[in-house]
Amino acid sequence: MDPLPSGKDIRTPVLIGVDWGTSAFRAYLMDPEGRVLDQVSHKRGILSVCDGDFESVLTDACGDWLTARPGIKVLMCGMIGSRGGWHEAHYVTGAVGVTELAARLTRVPGTGHDIQIVPGLAGRDFSGGPDVMRGEETMLVGALAADAPRSACYCLPGTHSKWVNLVEGRICGFSTYLTGEMFALLRERSILTPLMTHDEPDWCAVSEAAFLAGLDMAAEPSGLLHQLFSLRAGVLMQEADSTALAAKLSGLLIGAELAVLDNATPYQVVLVATAPVKDRYALALRHKGFEPIVLEAEECCRRGLLEIAAAADALVLEHAG
Repeated sequence: MDPLPSGKDIRTPVLIGVDWGTSAFRAYLMDPEGRVLDQVSHKRGILSVCDGDFESVLTDACGDWLTARPGIKVLMCGMIGSRGGWHEAHYVTGAVGVTELAARLTRVPGTGHDIQIVPGLAGRDFSGGPDVMRGEETMLVGALAADAPRSACYCLPGTHSKWVNLVEGRICGFSTYLTGEMFALLRERSILTPLMTHDEPDWCAVSEAAFLAGLDMAAEPSGLLHQLFSLRAGVLMQEADSTALAAKLSGLLIGAELAVLDNATPYQVVLVATAPVKDRYALALRHKGFEPIVLEAEECCRRGLLEIAAAADALVLEHAG
C-alpha cells in the first residue's frame, strides 16, 4: 500500500477510490494490488460544494486520471452518499460484510463515468437504540483485508466516534459518540473557551499528564455535566493549569466515552485512526487496561475501497455466469 516513487508508476490503474466526507476530499489512483499511483487531497468536503456541483469538484481533482483511463471505476465512500451529498446511497441493515456492501453499491447517474457509492449502515447501538454510519464500514473492510481480527471491538474515533462489534467479519452492532464534535464546541464556544490557551503545543509532558487526569476524572461518580464545570472552577481557583485545559478536556470526554464501553468490549480492541487522535486514544485505552491493535485509518479506507470494488466485480461475473 506504499505510494510508488515519482516517475515509476508502471502498474496499470484499476480504481479511483474516493473518501469524501463533510470537511475533506481524498482520492487515490490505485493498481490491482492497492498501490497508490497518484493521490490528491483537499478541504472540498461536501459542505463546501456550492449548488451541489459535486461532479465539477471530482473532475477538477481527478480529471486527468479519468481522461487517461476512460471507463475506469470510481468508488466513493463517506458522506458523499448521504442525503446532503451527491446521490443518496441508502443504508443496509443486518449483519453486514464486504459482500453485502458490494451488492448494494449506488451508481451516480448522468456523469458519463462509472461512479458508484458505498452504502451506509443502519443498525442498533449497544443499548438497542437506532444508529447509522457512513465511511467507517469501508475502513472496517480494509482493516480485515490487512489481517485484523475478524471478531473484535473496533474503535474508529473522529468527530463522531464509532465503536463497532465485528463477529466473524460482519458488523453486528455499533454505537456512535459525539466526542470530537463536543470537544470542538466546548473549546470554541463555551464558558471554557476564554480560559484555554489556544497557542499551546499540540502535545507535551504537561498535556499528557492533564489528559490522563481528565481520563481519571471521567471515572468519578459526579457525572460529566458537573465535571465540565469543574474544569472551569479549577482554573479560576488556581488549582489547575489553564495551559493544559484543552488536554484535560480531551481526556475527560474520551474517558466518558470509554466508561460507557467498559462492558461492551468482549473481544480484542482494534483502534483505526489517524494521528494525533490515534495517539490519544491509544494512550487512553492503555490507561484503561486495554492493549489495542492500532491501524492507520487512511490506509484502511483505501484498502477497503479496493476490496469492495473487487467484490462487486466478482458479483457481476457470478451473475453473468
